[in-house]
Amino acid sequence: MKGMVLAGLMLPGICCAEIVVQGQVTDKQGEPVRKCDVYFNKNRWIDDDSIHVRCDSQGRYEARIPAGLYNSMYVCDEEKYAKTALEFWGWNLNLIESQIIDAAFDTLEVFSLSTWSSNGGSTSMFASFRPMSLVTPRFSMKEVHGKQVAVIDITPELDSDSIRGFVDGKALELLDYSWTYEKLNNCKGFPEEMETLNGCYMPMVIAQFKKPKLSEGQHLLKVRLVDAKTQNLGEGITHFSSNRAGFGF
Repeated sequence: MKGMVLAGLMLPGICCAEIVVQGQVTDKQGEPVRKCDVYFNKNRWIDDDSIHVRCDSQGRYEARIPAGLYNSMYVCDEEKYAKTALEFWGWNLNLIESQIIDAAFDTLEVFSLSTWSSNGGSTSMFASFRPMSLVTPRFSMKEVHGKQVAVIDITPELDSDSIRGFVDGKALELLDYSWTYEKLNNCKGFPEEMETLNGCYMPMVIAQFKKPKLSEGQHLLKVRLVDAKTQNLGEGITHFSSNRAGFGF
């Protein structure tokens, strides 16, 4: 991984301000991890200007970073990544003030998490993400919108108890969830004999939660996945802002 360069554009009025992000990283039993790497990525994940810090023996980290919007942060053990563990991800983070971000990582991953609100018709908020796990990739042809497409599936086994949402640490009620497919930028890693003319896809989830009463300002959504078969987990977070009516994100 590359990193250590502090770069990127600042929000108006907070140019060059520095904040502190700190937290503790745990495993699926809630025990501190002994070794982990934390990256803050300003413009895109895995970039030359990523900021890298390491956890101590109690899983604690502290990063001094320029205040602003960040495409992502992720936490992993680089030596174990893709072998015995995956990553914790934070997406679209508004890091304009010092804060605590605790994390947990295991063999599941909540990739590319985003959230939005229903502004009418239901009192719901939604989260979309790509669930991934450390399993042998399964390749197949699926019909998506009337076309046969190539699919790589590394999803964990999920049921209605597997998808857990939290806003600012408070548990949400899961109303429903559905599977769909995300089209990938390329077909790298797919078997050469597979027909990829119509593109390559991975499964993704859209989860519907009952929206809590929200105060005006910034909030944090966490999605925790628990494999229904193995009980292994993965976590992801994202920031969103609400107006006085509880909408507007």
